[in-house]
Amino acid sequence: FRLAGYRQWGRLMQDDVTDGVRHLVADGTSDPARICIVGASYGGYSALAGAAFTPELYACAASINGVADLPAMVLAAEREMGEDSNAASYWVEHIGPPADPNVIGRSPARSAQTVRAPVLLLHGAEDAVVPYSQSESMDRALRKFGKPVTLVPLPGEDHWLSRSETRMQVLQELEKFLAANLKK
Repeated sequence: FRLAGYRQWGRLMQDDVTDGVRHLVADGTSDPARICIVGASYGGYSALAGAAFTPELYACAASINGVADLPAMVLAAEREMGEDSNAASYWVEHIGPPADPNVIGRSPARSAQTVRAPVLLLHGAEDAVVPYSQSESMDRALRKFGKPVTLVPLPGEDHWLSRSETRMQVLQELEKFLAANLKK
């Protein structure tokens, strides 16, 4: 099952999330006006992909240390660690080659024009797994199209939100964002 997700970012793995949301709306479990997609790391990517590729489903989206531009993520690993490094190989194996049209086309930052919902981006400034530049590029792309976005840098924080005060800040930011963007 783990291997089935390789090179399926924004495709089969995202389809599972979309199918689940649509089912919960169809059976009346969820109010479509009160669905916010939130995630961290890959889940942050999934939140941004949901907002970009199925914008009709979400009232808001929040990404914590998420990938926004798939080719840039792979190229950053190749540039920083070397093309033959384990890190670069990992990203190519999981996402795909950066020049692949499927990889390019499944990048939320490159599809910002389709986003309808407000987006919250929270990102550790010292994240060594997913560079802070990923959230910066999403922020720029959304702003270019006049989309509502808030970028909250988390100074001195890593990918795992290792400091308890940062985890509290993230939860408070999420609470404020949800209260502002989900109908009562």
